[in-house]
Amino acid sequence: MRPIIPIAFLFILLLAACSSDKKPKTSKPVTTDSAPYELLLIADKDWLKTADGTVVMEVLNSNILGLPQQESNFKVMSINPAAFSKTFQGFANIIQLDINSKYTKAEFQVAHDLYAHPQTIAYLTAPNGKSMAEMVIKRQHQIIDMFNDAELKREQVNLHRIYSDKVKREVKRMFDCNLYVPKDINAVKTGKDFLWASSNQIDNRLNICVYSYPLTAEENISEQRFIAIRDSFMRENIKGNEANQYMATNPEFVFTRTLQLEGHTMMEARGLWEMKNDMMGGPFVSYSQIDTLNRRVIVAEGFVYAPEKKKRLFIRQLEAAIRTLELPKDK
Repeated sequence: MRPIIPIAFLFILLLAACSSDKKPKTSKPVTTDSAPYELLLIADKDWLKTADGTVVMEVLNSNILGLPQQESNFKVMSINPAAFSKTFQGFANIIQLDINSKYTKAEFQVAHDLYAHPQTIAYLTAPNGKSMAEMVIKRQHQIIDMFNDAELKREQVNLHRIYSDKVKREVKRMFDCNLYVPKDINAVKTGKDFLWASSNQIDNRLNICVYSYPLTAEENISEQRFIAIRDSFMRENIKGNEANQYMATNPEFVFTRTLQLEGHTMMEARGLWEMKNDMMGGPFVSYSQIDTLNRRVIVAEGFVYAPEKKKRLFIRQLEAAIRTLELPKDK
């Protein structure tokens, strides 16, 4: 005769079984509601018209360094907090300002994938407008870099799926490195320790260069040394139609900084290139890093030729590509 199990006990067993299972992960919609480098600013629009609010807007609308014309890092769209509805939750980049006397000090916090995926949200709180403006000025590079890096990583995800196999093979053969560049960059020319790949389009030509040189006993990748080495490689490998035409760096418009990317120290350089004795020119961005395993410095660079066109998206696309460079010790 089977024992009679009380219904309440069965209910308890059922709850226990359910609680032991892993809860299903909440699926986030892929971010498709905003274009690349769009930034949604949630703030009191009347406050944004004040002196402190103007300071914040100037930071968010700051220009990219190293372009021949002024182009802002982001296209900023502002809405009042009450207007933040499902319509805006699909933005990839969101920054929310909250000014209230209940806060004792200005603070900065970051969240990811709260409403969509991939998504980066910055929450800035402050007791008054002055402290908010001061915090934004103090953290302006962090704020700009954070959203830029998020955009570049999104682009890199795409590059690891669809890339120029020809360029990847050549970079592997010549430098024993991996590099993922846009698929349409597939015209390759090589020289001594130098590779140049181009999309060969007439109106907006995208280019990637990789070159290396021996590491000295006390390597110091300074701005002056970088320009000298770059000009040496470009004069030898990228020439115009005439014998006296060659690529060179415009020394008056070069911006460099040292930064950490994926655990590596490298020098970032941005600026303008020009074709000597010709009318061609445009922006470039490069990353120089030390390959300690092979005692050399490797430079990955992207440069654009797109006369009379905006170049932000082009240079950012190339920047995402050259950031994918994997040194032999990384693989």
